[in-house]
Amino acid sequence: MPRKTKKVFEEKLTRTDKIAQKISDFVGNIWFVWIHAIIFSIWIIFNVITIDSWDPYPFIFLTLIVSLEAIFLSTFVLMAQNRESRENEIRDQLDYDVDFKSSLEIQEIKKLLNQLVREQKK
Repeated sequence: MPRKTKKVFEEKLTRTDKIAQKISDFVGNIWFVWIHAIIFSIWIIFNVITIDSWDPYPFIFLTLIVSLEAIFLSTFVLMAQNRESRENEIRDQLDYDVDFKSSLEIQEIKKLLNQLVREQKK
């Protein structure tokens, strides 16, 4: 993305957008998967081995936590997608502006070229 587009877009970001983007960036990282795999493994092993476990099989409390996390994470991912959509709209508008200005310049060049051809024919 050109710097101008990035700058225009970043000026319009709210604090919530920035937080959602940081969370989405982390969630989309392999470390997120590894951290969860380790935490879930420890949770399950601890609750299977200990006699006085706080979340016995079928791990209903773990399921609740994972479900709540999924709800919040999906919301942050959707917020990040909406932000990217707005970013694309800004980029498209800037591209249109550049294309329109280029078109006007090309038309002007064609007029000048046609005028030069007419003068050459005389």
